[in-house]
Amino acid sequence: MTVPARSLSRGLAHLVAELELRQPTLVTLDQLAQLAAESRLRTPAKVLAARLRAAGWLLPTGQRGVYEFAPGAHAGPYSRGDPFIDLRAALLAGHQPATVALRSALWLHGLADRAPDRHEVAVPTGAAVPEAVRRRMRVTYFSGRLPAAAIEQLPVQQSATILVQLATRPGDVRGWTTFAEALSELTARSSAEDLDKELWHRPSTVRPRLAYLLSGVAPHLSELVQPTRPAKVTWLGSSRVSRRFDARFNIADGLLPFDPRTLAAAA
Repeated sequence: MTVPARSLSRGLAHLVAELELRQPTLVTLDQLAQLAAESRLRTPAKVLAARLRAAGWLLPTGQRGVYEFAPGAHAGPYSRGDPFIDLRAALLAGHQPATVALRSALWLHGLADRAPDRHEVAVPTGAAVPEAVRRRMRVTYFSGRLPAAAIEQLPVQQSATILVQLATRPGDVRGWTTFAEALSELTARSSAEDLDKELWHRPSTVRPRLAYLLSGVAPHLSELVQPTRPAKVTWLGSSRVSRRFDARFNIADGLLPFDPRTLAAAA
């Protein structure tokens, strides 16, 4: 296999040397301008970016003005293959917050054996989502109350946030079996206080749904979430078909491919 040559002019050599020293995943035009000033280069940042792209040291992302750095160790203009690169670029460019969510969050927390075929993010309702993120990732609309965890320099939903999104927008969830396998560990990592924070000002249907989801893996926590039987029936999934009915939390379940009441807590 022939490795593409990546030549450097004398004027760019010091700039690339600084990038090699700092090893950024992404580089913005502002950062290039700062590095150029430190290297006493008067060339505009846009021109430097174009030359470094042409030479294979910078690679385009879905975000204008943000580039992926391809270090010398890559032996060519090769991407890191990071599935979150466009999300990282959008966040670096200052777009509205997007949080790694649901199955992708499970994977980054080490609670799923494999990543989803299409990574998932949560954004506030009505938020503008960059096209590159929308094209490469599955976008759900949900605002967490807890601050995101920082994993691999990404904002990632905490366990309590994942659980409450499941109960708030169950129809948006893909791969319920994956969540069934992770439910006990998610619950073990979620305090009652964190769940209360996430449940604050949610619709009245969210608490009984969550209590039902937790009833097998954490009966005591389930009781704290929903201590009394709701007066009205709450539907989980379709209101036309009920696979099972839970009298304790007045839940008609037409969605889940498993009975959460039969799940055991983590050993």
